[in-house]
Amino acid sequence: MKKIRGKVQKTVLLIVFTSLFLLSGCDSRAKESDLEAAYTQIEACEYEGALAALDIAEESGEDMAYILRARGVANMGLTNYEEAVEQFIAALGYSDWRIDDFDIDVNYYLADTYERMGKDSEAIDTYSAILGIREKDMLAHYRRGRVRLRQNDHDGALEDFERALKLEPDNYDLRIEIAGRLTESGYEDEGRSYLEQFLAEKEKKLSDFDKGRIYFYMEDYATAKTYFEEARDDDDQSTILFLGKTYEMLGDYNYATSTYQNYLSKHPEAALIHNQLGLSRLESGDYAGAKEAFQTARNLNNTGIDQTLSFNEIVACEYTGDFNQAKVLMEAYIKKYPDDEAAKREALFLSTR
Repeated sequence: MKKIRGKVQKTVLLIVFTSLFLLSGCDSRAKESDLEAAYTQIEACEYEGALAALDIAEESGEDMAYILRARGVANMGLTNYEEAVEQFIAALGYSDWRIDDFDIDVNYYLADTYERMGKDSEAIDTYSAILGIREKDMLAHYRRGRVRLRQNDHDGALEDFERALKLEPDNYDLRIEIAGRLTESGYEDEGRSYLEQFLAEKEKKLSDFDKGRIYFYMEDYATAKTYFEEARDDDDQSTILFLGKTYEMLGDYNYATSTYQNYLSKHPEAALIHNQLGLSRLESGDYAGAKEAFQTARNLNNTGIDQTLSFNEIVACEYTGDFNQAKVLMEAYIKKYPDDEAAKREALFLSTR
């Protein structure tokens, strides 16, 4: 069997914290129909259509700050991150001396974009700017801590995490998030201690799903499986992701695969599940099936994880021995995501095949 160096990109199983306020048209400045049309298209991941609607909104003289924010969001969806940053900064230029929810919202978008670009220092500065205005913003503390941890600033990260937990001590998702981040970064003992303490204090109040997540991150997969099966909802994506991943960790890839496929039979648009199905198939040695799963998800278009899917498809091509196709896909990938250093290293490997 050929030795393959490709390493898939995994989507995090942690509950995703919404760092962004929803573009809902509830603002007093965002009532016009063209803006509403753009918001609707953004929510449906129809980013090109949203940009077209925003051009019309600008021609109609609608609120430019909101147009710029929406353009930034649409460009994020299209992975045009440099353009997104320009739009968000331009939107902030319309603010006056009174900092309001709109300004905070745009700063969250800006920080999130910097993170996606791998510009962690800029992201930290943006979260710090938010905290300079709203010292008790839990989310900004958590997200800055997350970036600091990624930069190996362990003490700074813990300081932010503790402040976030102090602000919301009963936030189950937050504690699980922090523990998961610590574990993923190599601080397993610290992550486990967060969870053990929380479990001891709150066990009677926790749902079966939350208990399952805690045991999952404590790497007690057998117990996690029991709780996830109790919490099982075949129409709930989060439950299915965790349940399937737990079976993967227990080595039962057949059951994990059937779990994902059962969900997809009713929810074929679920890109995250397609991606996880692909990862499971890779682990089980079904490389052609993995490639098919990644391609199916990518063909959904504008899934929010297009970069991950594109890279994983390249890896699947390598595993199947289709190096020519992998090279073609990698060339397009590098052109679209030029800041991905791991992909550049993989492209170098492919050039030798």
